[in-house]
Amino acid sequence: MIAIHETWAGARFDALEGRFKPTVDRDDPRLVAVARRLLPLAGRRVLDLGCGKGRFGRALAGRGAEVVGLDLSAAMLRAADGLTRVRGSARRLPFAAGSFDRVVAVEVLEHLPPAAWDQVLAEIRRVLAPGGVLAVVDKNIAACDPHRPWLPGALVKWIDERRGRFMYAPGDPAQEHWFWPRGFTRRMARHFIHARAQYVLSRQEEGRFPFDRFPATRRFVLWSGVRPGGAA
Repeated sequence: MIAIHETWAGARFDALEGRFKPTVDRDDPRLVAVARRLLPLAGRRVLDLGCGKGRFGRALAGRGAEVVGLDLSAAMLRAADGLTRVRGSARRLPFAAGSFDRVVAVEVLEHLPPAAWDQVLAEIRRVLAPGGVLAVVDKNIAACDPHRPWLPGALVKWIDERRGRFMYAPGDPAQEHWFWPRGFTRRMARHFIHARAQYVLSRQEEGRFPFDRFPATRRFVLWSGVRPGGAA
């Protein structure tokens, strides 16, 4: 079932490639949070896991990192110019142990089934050098909707999936899974030391209640951890 889910998700990205942006603003809160957590970047070898069109990877390369982008979607990879590109699965990373100083995954793990999360985290740990840092940005299932903050984001997601506004329809072999911040922090702690979660304030949420006063209501979370055995 995991392989079927993965194959379906890759096919959906191939089919909907035109929906996805090729660039990211330098002040995008997700990029700023990731770049800050991965410092120092100059000269560090970085794996952009699920790189898509390479927009975050290119931004990190602009800060001095040596970036390799990996994605399952051939269509997305074709647009990831400027990066060394590898097609492959996050469950079986085609790299030697200790190949990278940093790994980043922005809105990637949500497209994998929960049964695969530990396998992917174990693979990331394997390819990180001792002291290497993992940064994951994904969605918070406990968030309020940024457009209608009086509604739970998970409820709006459920409704919009049934209105055909998500990549996957109800009943598809692949579904998009959001994360409980504390739960995913505990999961990361099985594989990494210093596992922690940081709530990221998006542009849509800036200056608005409840996002400005209650970080746990924000849509995006940055999870990070360190591969044991060395200094980050």
